[in-house]
Formats: sequence, structure tokens, C-alpha cells
Amino acid sequence: MNVAAPIEVDPALLQKPPDLCKSYVPLEIDPRPCELCGLTIDRHEMVDDGDGPLFYCPDLSADEMTLPELERRAELRRQEDIAAILTAMPECPPLVPADRPAAAYHPAGSTVNAFRLVAANGDVDHLKAWLLARPKDAPFLLALLASSPSC
Repeated sequence: MNVAAPIEVDPALLQKPPDLCKSYVPLEIDPRPCELCGLTIDRHEMVDDGDGPLFYCPDLSADEMTLPELERRAELRRQEDIAAILTAMPECPPLVPADRPAAAYHPAGSTVNAFRLVAANGDVDHLKAWLLARPKDAPFLLALLASSPSC
């Protein structure tokens, strides 16, 4: 019976693998400010439980924050205040009154000028084809044609 010789293992391989979370800079991965506190990711508290790093918003005083961070935090608080005011309102009035009729459709000035040119040529078949290609503009343009004999 042949017995294999024992395998020698390099002790360096048995050491704990390096912590991969410390090998990168989080700010290079995501430079945007946090939506909750306004701080960048490098200012957050990092906790790594083995599934990857988790970043938690720190509880910093205003003295420990930079001016852009303070401005971002003030903007977030202003948005929270506006949201609270809108939530507390029983029913917001509509911005545009519902009884106001919608504005009538008018084609662009260049379309009206082109229509006048086509109508002035006197070719009825070409005028019909031109109006069929513009069904949204046709009612207004036909009313324009009927209102003025010279168009």
C-alpha cells in the first residue's frame, strides 16, 4: 500500500485573508451626499458584519459639519417641513380652477403661413392632400379660409 507523503502548506496561506472593505475608499465609489442626512459616505459610520459594509448616518453636531453639509441638511429639513405642511392640509385647492375651459387649439404661425401659400396656389387637390396630412390643424385652417375670402 502506497501512502502519500504529507503535503506541506505555506503558513502564509493559512493566515486570515485581508479585509477587503479596507482596500477601497468609499467616497470614490459613491461621491453623492446621503439623501437622509446630507453627508458624504466617508462621513458615515461603517459596520461590516461579513455580508459587506453598511453605512449608517452619524449623529454629528453642527460644529462638526462642513458648510455644504450644513446647506444640504437645511434643504432636507425644509423639504420635510413642506411635506409635513402639505400632509396636514385637509384638501389642497387645485392650482388651476376646474371651471376654466381649456384654451382652444391654434396651429403654429408657420403652419398658417404655409396654408395661406397652398391656398393661394389655387390647386384644390393639393390643398385637400395638405389638410389631410394635418388633421389636428384642419378645423382651424378651414375656419380661417371661410372667415376671409382672400385668406
